Amino acid sequence: MKIIDKYISSKFWKFFLMALLAFILVFVIVDLVENLDRYIDKGAKAFDVFEYYIFFLPYIIALVIPIATLLATAFLGGYLVKNRELVALRSAGISTLRVTSTIIMWGVFLSIFVFVLGEFILPGSNYAKDELKRTKIDKKSSNTARLKNQLFYIAEDGAVYYFRVFDAKSKLGRDVVILKKNNNDEIYERIDAKRMKWTGFGWRLTDVIRRNFSDGNEKLTRMARMELNISEKPEDFARKIPKPEEMGIVELSKFIAKIKKSGIEPKREETDLWMKFAYPLVNIIVVILGIPLVFKQRKGSYIYGFGQSFFIAFLYLAALRAGQTLGYNGTLSPWFAAFAGNILFGSVGIVLLWFSKD
Repeated sequence: MKIIDKYISSKFWKFFLMALLAFILVFVIVDLVENLDRYIDKGAKAFDVFEYYIFFLPYIIALVIPIATLLATAFLGGYLVKNRELVALRSAGISTLRVTSTIIMWGVFLSIFVFVLGEFILPGSNYAKDELKRTKIDKKSSNTARLKNQLFYIAEDGAVYYFRVFDAKSKLGRDVVILKKNNNDEIYERIDAKRMKWTGFGWRLTDVIRRNFSDGNEKLTRMARMELNISEKPEDFARKIPKPEEMGIVELSKFIAKIKKSGIEPKREETDLWMKFAYPLVNIIVVILGIPLVFKQRKGSYIYGFGQSFFIAFLYLAALRAGQTLGYNGTLSPWFAAFAGNILFGSVGIVLLWFSKD
């Protein structure tokens, strides 16, 4: 790495770490002040609140890194312009694009870092955060509570199970409905049972009404008892279905495949899956956006860079969330909904960077 690259890198990381730390502190303080009354009312222990924010930290970091990256780019540009260092570099025959190539490289690095953070750290920390909040702060029962009411479950084969009550300790479900669909999303079998009991080897249904549908006809069979051999065990039904933010890409992909087998269109889950790829790219795109806007200033200004960074970050993140919402309701395809903001702002950044090269 050349001297100029080392110099640019040291300044960039100095501004980045300062911005990152400031945003983390502001986020935590605002959230703490907003929820302090609730923590006191619930009688939460100080250590539990502290532990909650420790688990919250990876999410906060992933959320504010793009803003810190954009702000670091803006401050670095303002610093070089203000101290006439950029003019000196240009006079020495070093182009702006050459100077900023180091920042682009660090933008790529941060994109990879956020992707790795989101894939390997965030799912576990988000789950631990929600569990701690539920059990130790809100004083609610854990996800492994004995009784679960109005329980829906999608099995590995795509069958949909509904239990009015499921008792995890007794391994017993009451008022059970089982729906099975074919590849055309048509229900070909419905099973209603008063009880569904785990025998140790499989499930036993009692007071069963079994309906089979074929070519517009219905065949109804009543049985006092029916054995059901499925791969699911009591702990599978009792386990909490994780949220998309509590799953990695592989786990979420498997969950989507299971939902599709049941005949349900997982628009929300597919959009969240593509967002896991789209969101990390924000870091490189904000760098590409920031360089032509900041490094072409005639006079360096930290205030200008700060305000400009927040304005761009606000528009960008708003576009990402708008696209995500459109993906949830099916207006846009999941992949396009996730990448729409990146495509728009990335295109603008590349055009600006091309016309601002010297």
